[in-house]
Amino acid sequence: MTNPTGICQICGEGHLSALVEINPVEYKGVSKELDMYCSICSVCGSEQASANDVRTNKRAMMAFKKEVDGLLTGVQVRALRDKFGINQTYASLIFGGGPVAFSKYESDDVAQSEAMDKLLRLADAVPAAYAHLAKQAGIIQPQSESMSKNWKSADWASEPDVTPVRRAPHLRIVSVSEPVPEQQRRYA
Repeated sequence: MTNPTGICQICGEGHLSALVEINPVEYKGVSKELDMYCSICSVCGSEQASANDVRTNKRAMMAFKKEVDGLLTGVQVRALRDKFGINQTYASLIFGGGPVAFSKYESDDVAQSEAMDKLLRLADAVPAAYAHLAKQAGIIQPQSESMSKNWKSADWASEPDVTPVRRAPHLRIVSVSEPVPEQQRRYA
């Protein structure tokens, strides 16, 4: 609830002043003190939180929960995306999660799944994995300077213990000019 006039909506007389309180929070047995934002009325003393205050408080709590759960925080997700040299749209195409997923992960509006977190960490640790995912998404990009410094290579051929899967082993590529035997037509 936004109050552009700054007048208390409870008593109708007092003026609201911004207030930051340090509140102890606990999640899964881990305690921490977080800054929580609200406004206080000069007349009746009521504390009120605007929509912006609520959003800021929720994001602080979500960042704390991600930290406790061992997930990348929003700041860390942003740093990885910057390291990859891609915007949020490309990140969602490469890693999945939907068109605005990375905006939500980075602002700590939501926590990414454990699988998404592992995928991001894998792409960071194994440049060839990132290159493969980007190529699969149709995003071929020159390596950024930061990627060149931090990663040795993003080429499958340079990774001796990694073999790319080009197609499922049960599928057979059939040439148009090659006749397909009758018994295999429904499978080809």
